[in-house]
Amino acid sequence: MIGDHEMRARKRRAEKFEEMQIRARMLTVPEWRVLLALAYDGPQTMYKIAKTYNFKYPTVHRAMKSIKEIQWVKVVEKKRSVKNVPTKTYGLTREGLLWLLSKIPKTIHPSLADFSEGDSLGLRKTLEEKDISRVENLGTQNDVYLHLLLEFNVDRIAKNNTNLFPLIFENWAFYREIEAAQDFVSEFPETAFSTLIDYYHNYPRMRKLGTLNLLFTYNLCYALSELYAEGCANVDTEFKNDLIQKATTVFRSNPPLQKLFRQISKEIEEKLHASLAFIKSVRSVMSAHPKYPAEPEE
Repeated sequence: MIGDHEMRARKRRAEKFEEMQIRARMLTVPEWRVLLALAYDGPQTMYKIAKTYNFKYPTVHRAMKSIKEIQWVKVVEKKRSVKNVPTKTYGLTREGLLWLLSKIPKTIHPSLADFSEGDSLGLRKTLEEKDISRVENLGTQNDVYLHLLLEFNVDRIAKNNTNLFPLIFENWAFYREIEAAQDFVSEFPETAFSTLIDYYHNYPRMRKLGTLNLLFTYNLCYALSELYAEGCANVDTEFKNDLIQKATTVFRSNPPLQKLFRQISKEIEEKLHASLAFIKSVRSVMSAHPKYPAEPEE
């Protein structure tokens, strides 16, 4: 039985998750730009962000202070400059990177897909007039949306934030080489969000794995396994072999990942057995107590 203390703790975690969801929807453009700067170039000082991304320093300071308060960034190093001035280097937290990954658009806005005359041309006009691949050019929420949709650079994130999710990012160049990187990217938004749910609510998988790093890696590899399994069930034999080879190569890329896959495969197998048992039970009950005459077997 769950005690009062645990119930209060769960309530606090659930409330924080709701607060973070609201906060993620209310990010300002400067906050987006700071997050993307840290994601793409790794830990750096506020002065460097201002200089590199054509920011006014006070704007960087306000944005950094705001996202530091919600623990999406943290101070990773304190030192003194050559002029003996105290400086702080800031970097993304794992939590901050997951919220960022969870905001990758899953669908294309209608005005980018529909060429009808009555459709809004705002986003198309932005694409024609701005280079939205550059963080310093992001001036509106629409700019940010288009950047996340079309220019989000996971390669730079993996290269400059390897320590956040090492089991995935350390092998990123290899995953690109075997054409598996895009498979990972396709699963990022939903997997990042589901990981945050597990983390904030302290669900069993979080308690079992113990760290946000392992939790995201496990969830991502689980999603990738299901993606490959579903693809294998719906393609010709020739492509099945390709998928099996790719999956094998990915999960054998390092020993810890191979160990996680053994756990994942066991969990998926148990889940499938339970699903099959359920289907057989329903079919058995329907056969024993038919509402309509049984259909002839083919």
